[in-house]
Amino acid sequence: MDICYESDAQMSVDSDDDTDWTRNFSDNVRVQEGIHPTTATSPLGKCRKTLGKAPMKAPSQRVILHFDLDCFYAQVEMIQNPELRNKPLGIQQKNIIVTCNYMAREHGVTKLMFVTTAKERCPQLVLVSGEDLTHYREISYKVTELLEGYSPLVERLGFDENFMDVTDMVDAKLRQEPVPSDFTVNGHIYNRQSLDTRAEAHMRLAIGSHIAAKVRAALHTKLGLTGCAGIATNKLLAKLVSGTFKPNQQTTVLPESTADLMTSQAGLRKVPGVGHRTAQRLQTLGLSSVRDLQCFPLAQLEKEFGVSAAQRLHNLSLGIDDTPVTPTGPPQSLSDEDSFKKISTETEVLEKIEELLTSLLDRMHKDGRQPRTIRLTIRRFSATNKWFSRESRQCPIPSNIGKKIISGGQDAKAPLVNITMKLFHKMIDRNNPFHLTLINICFSNLQARGADGKGSISFFFTQRSPSKPADQEKSCLEDTIDTSFSDTSLGEAELGLIPVFSNSSRATYRGN
Repeated sequence: MDICYESDAQMSVDSDDDTDWTRNFSDNVRVQEGIHPTTATSPLGKCRKTLGKAPMKAPSQRVILHFDLDCFYAQVEMIQNPELRNKPLGIQQKNIIVTCNYMAREHGVTKLMFVTTAKERCPQLVLVSGEDLTHYREISYKVTELLEGYSPLVERLGFDENFMDVTDMVDAKLRQEPVPSDFTVNGHIYNRQSLDTRAEAHMRLAIGSHIAAKVRAALHTKLGLTGCAGIATNKLLAKLVSGTFKPNQQTTVLPESTADLMTSQAGLRKVPGVGHRTAQRLQTLGLSSVRDLQCFPLAQLEKEFGVSAAQRLHNLSLGIDDTPVTPTGPPQSLSDEDSFKKISTETEVLEKIEELLTSLLDRMHKDGRQPRTIRLTIRRFSATNKWFSRESRQCPIPSNIGKKIISGGQDAKAPLVNITMKLFHKMIDRNNPFHLTLINICFSNLQARGADGKGSISFFFTQRSPSKPADQEKSCLEDTIDTSFSDTSLGEAELGLIPVFSNSSRATYRGN
C-alpha cells in the first residue's frame, strides 16, 4: 500500500523518537571515572568533568549480534526470479524506489529516489512493485525462525533486522575448551583495533564473531539471503557497527573503540533513540553532534528533558545500553495504511477504509487471534508541518464483531466500516473542507481465540456492560480513549529511512 509499511513496529519515544528498545535504557546508569569503556586518552578526556560523577555499572560481558539483511525486498524478488540477479533492480512503491540491488546502486540509483529520476540515471533499471508485502513478511519470519534455532533470545526489528543475544553460547564455548592463543575475529574489527587474546572481553567478542559468521552462512545456504552483522557488548553498539562494511560483511567493535564509534556518527539523528523532535530540542541547546551531547552538562540536560530522558540521551551518546534482547513473539497489533497526495471527500475516505479493512481482515483471519481494539489514524495536509501531524482515535471492538473477524470471510467488514467512519467523524468535521494525505487502520489488543470464554480468568476480571449488543457500538465510540498527535512517521522514517522498533506489526522500512 505504501512505502511506510508493515513490519514490527509503530511507536514513538517521548512522542517522537523512533526506537522502542532505547526506551528501556537504565535510568541509573551514570559515568564514573575509570569505569566507562573509553580510555583516559579517548576523545572524551577533555570533557570528563562535564560527564557526571555518579557511579556506573561495569562494562557488560554480554555478546550481542545485530543482523541486517542486504537490500531485503530486492533480495526476495531475486530469489523468486533468478533472472533479476544480473540486472539493476528497483523495488517500487507509489512513485518511490524504496530499495534497490547493488547493481542498480552502481548506476547511481538510491533508495527513496523518485522513479523518474532513477530511470534517468539507469534507463535499464527493472522495476518490481513492492506494494504486496505478503512474501516479504513470510521470508522475514523465516529469518527470525532460523535465528531462534541458535538462541531463544532473538528480537525482531522490522522485516530485515534482528538482534540476537549469544552470551550463553559464548559461555558454553569457553567452558568446553580453552581458546587458542592465535584465535582471531571473523570479519572486520572496527577501527582496525588489535585483538588482545589476554583480554576476556576481546575473546568473548571474537567467539561471537564466529557465531555470527555461522548464522550468516546458514541464512545464505537455507534461505538464499545475504546480510551484514555487528558484534558488540550491547544492542546499540551492535546496530551502529553492523553497517560499517557492506554488503554481506560483518564487523566487531571492541570496548576500547566505543568512543570512536559514537563520535563517528554523522549527527545525533544517526543514533537510534534520538528522534526528529528530540534532535530539534537538542539543537536549540547548541548540540548538533554526538560529541556535543557527550560533553554537555548533565544537570542542564535534565532541566530540558527531565531526569530520566536526559540520562537516557546521555547514555546513548556514550554507547551505554543495558537493555536486554527481548524475544519478540507474535505481533501485538496488525495495521495497514496508505498515503496519497490528497483525499478531500467522505466518499474517498470510505473507499480507502474499505480497501484497507479488506486486506486487514484477511490477515487477521490468518493470524487467528481476536482483536479487541480498532484504531484509525489520519494525517492532515500541512504545508509547514508535512510529516508530524498524525491524529488517532480508537475504541473497543464489540465482541460479536470480533468473533466474525476470526471466523473468516468479510461478514465483519460492514460493521467495522461503520465503526471506523464514526471514528473518522470524531476527528473531521464533515461540514468543513479537509485535506488528508494518509489513512491508517490498526487492530490491537489481540487475544487468542476463546480467551474471553466464561471459563477463562479474563472473564472474571472483565467489566461487562448490561447494554444490548446493538448499544455496544455506540458506547465504544462515545468512550474514545485516544486522541493523540504523534510524529511516529518521523519524516525520513515515513519515507523509509529509519526503522521504528516495537513488538507490533507495523514499522517504517529503512531499506539498506
